[in-house]
Amino acid sequence: MKKKKIWVTALILFFILVGALYYMQYASNVKKEEAVRAGIPIGKEYIQKYYRADFIFKSYDYIGSYVNNTVHLIGYIKGHEGQSISIAYDFEKKEVLSVTGPDWFIDSRYPKKNVPPF
Repeated sequence: MKKKKIWVTALILFFILVGALYYMQYASNVKKEEAVRAGIPIGKEYIQKYYRADFIFKSYDYIGSYVNNTVHLIGYIKGHEGQSISIAYDFEKKEVLSVTGPDWFIDSRYPKKNVPPF
């Protein structure tokens, strides 16, 4: 009788643990989607303002807050589908940190970004 109670208790604890892990994964995915959804218009506006181009979003790479608060929005410039552009977006500060891509695109920034010499 005592063994049966232990097994039932263990089984209940197992289901609680599995449910908690599932919920944590779901909450994490929701946070990722919210960060990406908020970052896309900000990234597009940044590209339009400083590069005078239209950014087309394709995918993202999420770097969680355990490292930093960055999501990389990956896409291309309209008319240049074969060349990838990445926008590093800080989802806590809600600002663009940097843009990477082909040299011709990065050099087209207006106004030019002042980079201190090494």
